[in-house]
Formats: sequence, structure tokens, C-alpha cells
Amino acid sequence: MPPSFLGVHLRYEKFREIFKGLDRAYGVYYKGETKENGKLSGKAYIKKEPLFDQYYDAHLDGKDPGLGIIPIMDDSNCYWGCCDIDKYPLDFKSIIKKLRTKNIPMIVCRSKSGGAHLFLFAKQSVPASLMRRKLSEVAASLGYADCEIFPKQEEIKKDRGDTGNFLNLPYHGGDESMRYAMDDDGNSLSVEEFYQLYDKYVLTPKELKEIKVVEESRELKDGPPCLETLMAEGFPEGTRDNALYQYAVYAKKAFPDHWQDKISEFNHKYMDPALSVNQVNKTIRQHEKKEYAYKCKDQPMCSHCNANLCRQRQFGIGVDYEHKFGDLTKYQSDESVWFLNVDGRRLELTTDSLFEQSKFRKACMDNLNILPNPLSNRDWTARIQQLLQSVEIIEMPKEVRKEGRFEQHLDNFINDQGKALNIEEILIGKAWSEEGKIYFKMSSLEEYLMKKRFTEFTTTQMGARIKQIGGGDTRKRVRGRLVYMWYVPDQEKEEVNLDLPSMKEEIPF
Repeated sequence: MPPSFLGVHLRYEKFREIFKGLDRAYGVYYKGETKENGKLSGKAYIKKEPLFDQYYDAHLDGKDPGLGIIPIMDDSNCYWGCCDIDKYPLDFKSIIKKLRTKNIPMIVCRSKSGGAHLFLFAKQSVPASLMRRKLSEVAASLGYADCEIFPKQEEIKKDRGDTGNFLNLPYHGGDESMRYAMDDDGNSLSVEEFYQLYDKYVLTPKELKEIKVVEESRELKDGPPCLETLMAEGFPEGTRDNALYQYAVYAKKAFPDHWQDKISEFNHKYMDPALSVNQVNKTIRQHEKKEYAYKCKDQPMCSHCNANLCRQRQFGIGVDYEHKFGDLTKYQSDESVWFLNVDGRRLELTTDSLFEQSKFRKACMDNLNILPNPLSNRDWTARIQQLLQSVEIIEMPKEVRKEGRFEQHLDNFINDQGKALNIEEILIGKAWSEEGKIYFKMSSLEEYLMKKRFTEFTTTQMGARIKQIGGGDTRKRVRGRLVYMWYVPDQEKEEVNLDLPSMKEEIPF
């Protein structure tokens, strides 16, 4: 028996309610080919236009393009967040088991690329900063500290046209989708079963705030959270030397009078099997010679890094903290504006302040009240190049670029001067229309632009732009002599052929 109209309506409504987000922009994704690593390629970009209900419905129906939602809203709150784990292959069942063991109420979905999306849902909107903090703690505890966190920022700058980043939604195609939620055994769930799981795990703001992933160890008081997690779960094969080094840095800070004994105790209690006496003594001798910093970028610590919590602890990373640079967005225009995620906060930059490290650090002080540690010129260049490899470019409307402003001034010039009654009036600054073209003198246009204070184009640039829009230059005889002039197509004379869609057909968005 086919579902009732009411049932179908409620099915769509529930989906829209769960994945509420920014309503003035959204993401779209067009399928591409599958790469050698199994990841699906495609084209994705942001549309800066209102998000309508029917776009959710079309997504659930499997119509292209697939829909992506920006979770953070203009008030810097959100209803959901996600850990995007993009590593292959993935043991979904193992991830789900860890979440349930830790009593973390998250729903695991298969992403479009075959990775894992770990969703955390709230009944009412919560600060994006809170959602990001909890998700970062979860990711670190699972061993995926380097995964992407959505929302990717704690705030967005609406007044600057900023939108944030979108996540592709699950269930593109409904029950037939490969982007499905999973039960505790890793089996796929239908849309309705996903709704039931959502109702089970959705949290009040108070419940979300009270999620506690890491219990501070008495034996590691005020120490790095990565070691706390690893002490509880065990140190993977091949990582024990690095882990002992990490603990030695902590022990010297926390137990300055007997840190050597604490290293030996740590080895026998938490290493399985324990490292040899020679290996332990080697680590001790190494740390007797000088003070070392934590190796936060080495395994197994980097996979369990919770930097925000670590820098708050007495024996954590402190001044050694390296601020995390996230996604870079470029609003392409004559003078491009850049937005960079720094520790989850949105930093607006000019091209100069992104290019020059000193200006970048000053921008961080002015806007974020932080001062990133300086890098060598070589390392800074490498970091910017890395960010540029995955930069998201959003083209600004032509109207705000100098080409668009020139074309508007050109149109106004043609109409404001009053159309010439005959070709001779070109000589007094008017425009003459003939055989689908509008003719004028460049000197008259330049005089008009000077009055409008438009000085961004040289004469050569104006000529080039006129030719780009279908115009050109020529000579015509006026009062017995040849006059050099320019022309553009007469838009009013062009035949307009509108290819209107049938109202009976679906109109793609």
C-alpha cells in the first residue's frame, strides 16, 4: 500500500527539521567519477541564495544536485554537528562500538565518499563553539583528532557576506541511498529507522554540555589529554617509545624531584609489553641533558590530540601550542577578501595580510587576541601554499567588479546623453543607433566616466572590454569626413528567445 500524502509530507518535514542550518546559502554536489582510492569525485560549490524546503525534498528523492547544508547560522548557533572521518578503509562497527562504550550519543552515517560522518544532534540550537568543542573531544578520544569538524567555525561574518562551509547530507535518494545511517552492528538503516535513532539520541543543550569524553587521571593530573586516552585504551604497537618520551616531558614538569622514578613506574604499569630497562634508561638520559617539548605531531599523540583542553592544563602544551589553521575561503573580486579558520574562529584577511606573515600575525592580534608563533619564510610559504591547494573560491557578482561597473556606466552613458536623432550628433557626445549597433566616440565616453569618477580603466582597457562584450571600433563618414568611433550591440534590437520550462516538468535547482 502506497504511503499516504500526510505520511510522505511528515517524512520530508522531519528531514528538514533535523538538518536545519543557514537559510541564505547552501551547497550543491554533482557526481563525478570514482577515483583509484575508492573516493567519489565531483563538483561542489556554494550557492548564495535562499534555501527552500523543496531543495531538501529533492535531495531525499535523489534528484541532482545533492544538497549540502551549512550547520552554523547567522547567530553563531547550530542544531547539529559532525565529525567527518575521511580515512580508508574504515571499520564502522569498531567506531560505533567505541561510541557506545563511551556513552556518546552519536549517529554514524556512511558519507558519499565511503568515509564516516559522526553526527551529534541538539533539540534546540546551541553555540557553535560548544558543538565544536564536544566534537573535537570525541574525535580525539576515538583516535581521529585530525578529522574535519562541522561547523568548521565558531562564528560567521554575515555583514561581510561570509557563509561558512557546508556538509553533504545523508540519504540522497532516500532508502536507496549509499549515504545511510547505521545500527550498532554497522547495518544500513532506512530513513524512518534513522528518524527513530535520531529521536533516541538527540540531546537537550544541557545534556550536550554535560557530555564528558575524557576523565582526568589521578596519575596524570593536569597533563596532556592524549596520554590520558592512551593510558585507558593502550598504546599501539610501534608507538611505545614516542609515548614514553611524551610522558617524560610531563613527568619533568609535574614531578621535578623524582621524575626518573615516575617514568619507570609508567612503563611497567601502562606499556604492554613493557619496554626494556635499557630503553627506559636511554629516555631518562636524553631528558637529563635538556628540556624538551611535547611531540604533538607524532603518533600516537597526534591522533588523540585535544589541543584546546591541553593548553588549559598546568602541565599541558602551554606556549608550545600551535594554532590550528583550517579552511581558506576566497571571495573573488578586484580586491579579493579571504576568510581563514583559526582555531575554529573566522579571520577576515586581505591578500596582503595573508601573504605577509607579519601582517597576518597583527590581524590575529587585532581580531582574535592571539599571537601565533613566527615561522621561517620558507615554512610560512609552505603553509600558505598548502592552504591554497584546497581553497574554496566564491565568485562575487559582476556588478561589484570593475568590469561590471564599467558596463553599467557604459549603459548609463548611452541612455543618459539622449539618443542621437542622426549620426551627426555623435560629434556632440551622443550615441547613434543603426542596424543593431550603437555608435559613440571614445572621447565622449571618457568625459562621461570622469564626471562619474570612474578611473579604474585606461582607454586601452575600455577598448578591450568593449570588444569582449561584442563591440568594436570602426570609421564612418560624418559631414564628409571619416570619423573614428566605437560601437556595442544594441540590446533593444536583439531578438529575445526565452526557453521557458514546461510547468509540468520538474525545475532543477
